[in-house]
Amino acid sequence: MRRWTVLVLLAVAFVVGELNPLGWIYWKAAEWKLPRMKEDSLAAASPFESIPPARWLAQSEHAFVIDAADPQAPVHMLVIPKQRVTSLLEAPPEVLSEMLVLARDAARTRRIAEDGFRVVINTNPRGAQSVYHLHMHVLGGRQMRWPPG
Repeated sequence: MRRWTVLVLLAVAFVVGELNPLGWIYWKAAEWKLPRMKEDSLAAASPFESIPPARWLAQSEHAFVIDAADPQAPVHMLVIPKQRVTSLLEAPPEVLSEMLVLARDAARTRRIAEDGFRVVINTNPRGAQSVYHLHMHVLGGRQMRWPPG
């Protein structure tokens, strides 16, 4: 009887999305290539440097906000430094503070601030960073789960 209970709970968790075996398989398969992704990203021009200001939703002296091209939530914006900073570890305090203020203000503008939102910064391979130009993901418009990913 206990075996069936466990199987039913696993099936329900899978159906309602609490477990994501496909995501787990993807990241397990991708884990070996993440260090190479870092090398490739650092060797190439940043994809964020060619985004025209007409696409910017907001900006400050050192950063700007855009809608994410591949949204992972109903509201998904990116806050990006205007000059390439490879990761959170290299970012000057004034850039980080401007980025956080832009994230907060963008969440208010998009009306997700009161219900709640998430700010994510992926850092280095084990943090799943794939583009080595610092950027913050601002996600909202749905219930966020923990742990993410």
